[in-house]
Amino acid sequence: MLKKFFGIERHVKEVKVFWTKENFLKESLKVERMKLHQKKIVPVIIWDFGGQDIFYSTHQTFLTYRAIYLIVLNGSRTLDDPCPLEQYLPGKSGHKTARDYLKFWINTIVTYCKGSGAGFPKIIIVLTHKDKVKAVDVELKRQQLFLDIEKMFSGSTLLSHLVIKDQIFVNAKNARDPEMAKIKKIITEQAFQQPTWGQELPRCFIPLEVEFDSLVSRNIPLITMEHMRKINSLQPVRPLTEDEMKVFLTFQHSIGRILYFEESKLDTYIILAPTHLIDAFKSIVTDRRFCAGDRLRQESWDLMSTKGVIGKKSIEDIWKEKKYKKFQDHKEYLLGVMTHLDILVEPKRYDRAHSRITSDFYYVASMVRTSDTTDYLRSSTFGQRNIGIALCPSSSLIPPALSFRFIGYCLSMFALKSYGQKNEEMLFHRSAVFNIDPCLDMLVNCDDEIIIIRLVHAENRTLIIRDLPSSIIECLAVALEKISQLYVKTSSKGDHASTGSFRHAFCCSSSDNPCLLQITQFQELDNSWICPKHRIEHTKDMLSSWIVEKEDIKCGLACPVTDEEFLEQIPADIHLLRLSMQYTVNETKELANHLGMQYSTWERLYMTFSEEPERLNFETLRKCLDVYNITFNDIRKAAESASIQNPHTICKVVREKLIDFDHEPEKWDMEPTEEHFDRLAPLVGNNSLAFLVELGMEFQTWEQIRFKQSERDLVKLNRDILQEWKTFCNINIIRPSLRHIGQAFNNIGKNIKIVEHLLADFF
Repeated sequence: MLKKFFGIERHVKEVKVFWTKENFLKESLKVERMKLHQKKIVPVIIWDFGGQDIFYSTHQTFLTYRAIYLIVLNGSRTLDDPCPLEQYLPGKSGHKTARDYLKFWINTIVTYCKGSGAGFPKIIIVLTHKDKVKAVDVELKRQQLFLDIEKMFSGSTLLSHLVIKDQIFVNAKNARDPEMAKIKKIITEQAFQQPTWGQELPRCFIPLEVEFDSLVSRNIPLITMEHMRKINSLQPVRPLTEDEMKVFLTFQHSIGRILYFEESKLDTYIILAPTHLIDAFKSIVTDRRFCAGDRLRQESWDLMSTKGVIGKKSIEDIWKEKKYKKFQDHKEYLLGVMTHLDILVEPKRYDRAHSRITSDFYYVASMVRTSDTTDYLRSSTFGQRNIGIALCPSSSLIPPALSFRFIGYCLSMFALKSYGQKNEEMLFHRSAVFNIDPCLDMLVNCDDEIIIIRLVHAENRTLIIRDLPSSIIECLAVALEKISQLYVKTSSKGDHASTGSFRHAFCCSSSDNPCLLQITQFQELDNSWICPKHRIEHTKDMLSSWIVEKEDIKCGLACPVTDEEFLEQIPADIHLLRLSMQYTVNETKELANHLGMQYSTWERLYMTFSEEPERLNFETLRKCLDVYNITFNDIRKAAESASIQNPHTICKVVREKLIDFDHEPEKWDMEPTEEHFDRLAPLVGNNSLAFLVELGMEFQTWEQIRFKQSERDLVKLNRDILQEWKTFCNINIIRPSLRHIGQAFNNIGKNIKIVEHLLADFF
């Protein structure tokens, strides 16, 4: 303790473990003597969430579907009485009521705690302040409030999550209140009903849990993975294998006992005391009242609330203070976790050579309280210059944490727009405007029940390149799903996250209370849609730029399928790769069968590649090529015999078109930079594998890149593909150029003008 007080580092020469063979024997005898092994003992971890609105952006880090939740309401008041403490609540200005907060918290919990089945997690509603109600009025008050709560959620799936049958109403000042025991009984009953109750776990997990408790009791809040491996190797029962250890850590994370992020650069540490991370959050993201008397934190808070930024030096200075000095030892890791959770976002900055350089500040979207007071949305031409799409949640509210994380994600992908006489960056409370290219902006606005994304052209929306909106919305929709599912953790590698949490709808071009057109109604349109409130006409062609339409195969006189010379050619790997992405697994199986492949051969391939459909299709076709030396004509005949799609599908494998790269060749011969990659990655959209193939790389490369990504992020995946392609070019002594990327965009069906337009300011 003296060493710690005087700032002297303690150098650990050896790792000592609590669970030695001697302790193991001693504790085993104690268990036998007390008959503990015959009792059902369940450890309970209890969390109390800070109610201040500033912490809304961090709550989701600690919510878990394995938990049982208690929401506590003041039972001496009605659901519609104004709350005495005024603070921010999404969608509510002026007075807030218990009804507002109840709706908010239930939506937040259900949104972030998917993964364990319908009706879970369970949320117990508890009324307090019974001592403030006259004894004769208690029962009437109880009946009225719980009936009101039931009516409030009647007809909603949220009602299935609520535990209100027992109508708990307590005097929390009285430890002997009989309803306190009732709460304990209900928690126990709900625990038995949890889908994860009774899950069998390996006995060899127990010693490591004891070690974690021992470390926390010695005020060691986090350890390195190297330390973890050493502890594991010294266990007396049986050390876990590397894979078993990852399962153990993931499980411990899922029950809220530890925090472990299986991400590159973050998986080198394990947080044994989650409160350590909470304290690190609170030192930066906090309520103004907690900064009283601390000039440095007050100044940082004021800057974050208006500009949404905090300097890296400011964080360093705050963490030098005695109260926060404990964060200095693991500064890079803790900041890395906050960046991973999009609580802090490092903006992209480039030098003159367009290489990425480190920024000296972070964006903190959750702290911004300023609204947009510019005339950007009030421009008389705004309605003629934008197209919009809405993302609507399946639940009735969008928790603010999700909005902040989504804006944070956009901040990490795109540059903020500077606007107005002061040329200030357009980051506001739950909204922002980004630069896509010199002529195009992207406006993101997150309301309580809808997220609206608009592309705004400098002159007219008809000049927005056709493929651009669909590519961007593919990436953003995947990112939004990833954010809403980020905290669904299980004890296995299986993905239990549900999909489709947000549905898409077209949005009219008015910024004032816009009209929506459901995707299902789109096909019924003749040529245009006139929104009912504003009477603005939107052409069907313009609206369709948000969605990827299946390409119609139209072949002319020079169709390859009718060309005998072409049909006698043996397909190359690139042709098989393209074809493998056109057929489903069942269609490929039928095709292979008609090409002569035995079912047993296909079954062996299926057992090996069942989780990678495109790879399975490719290996199946390549096996046919190796064994039967097939030609395009053989594939055509097999497709016709098996009635698989249209024989003209084969035309897609030779779809390369000549592009006039000779016009201004100097720009297409440029070697792409990191800034090029950052701008182009969002525009590949959901065509990552096809893009990789068109850049000339193999499936093995795809697997290596995907293996590094534990969470689905299309933009990151596409950027990794571009970076890997540059390495691939260097190894194969190929000079990488924008010409290659332009051709790849063209071959995956993207308009080449996307590349040309996006990089206009480079040219």
